[in-house]
Amino acid sequence: MNISKVLSDNTILLHFSANAPCSFPARPVSDDIETEINFSKFWVPNAKDSYSVTATGDSMTGARIYEGDMLVIDCSVEPRTGNIVAAWVNGDLTIKRLQTTIEGHPILKAENSNYESLYIQENDDFRVLGVITSVHRKLD
Repeated sequence: MNISKVLSDNTILLHFSANAPCSFPARPVSDDIETEINFSKFWVPNAKDSYSVTATGDSMTGARIYEGDMLVIDCSVEPRTGNIVAAWVNGDLTIKRLQTTIEGHPILKAENSNYESLYIQENDDFRVLGVITSVHRKLD
């Protein structure tokens, strides 16, 4: 892998081999297939309406979101049932999977069986702030 360009906004474009097997490859990875990727646009395609938070706790481990992960939240994406969202509930920020009751009332579901789902009541101060579009973590 080699750095091909650094753009004026400090975006780094890298050349990389298109495939990288994580087991014994049947044949060597070819160095002649190169692709260019703009990490900023790939991970945060809508930067003007996105922000990031650092995950805390373990309520979303079933969705492979772990404490310390950086979550990118896109506020321009229309939240749909099944999305993992950043939500504001009665003064607290939380990351949960958005579901709905049969009647259409929102439920915030943890992805860890040690936690119960949060059923949003009519008098709750509730807003979906955005949809989680990517999760990033450093490997040790």
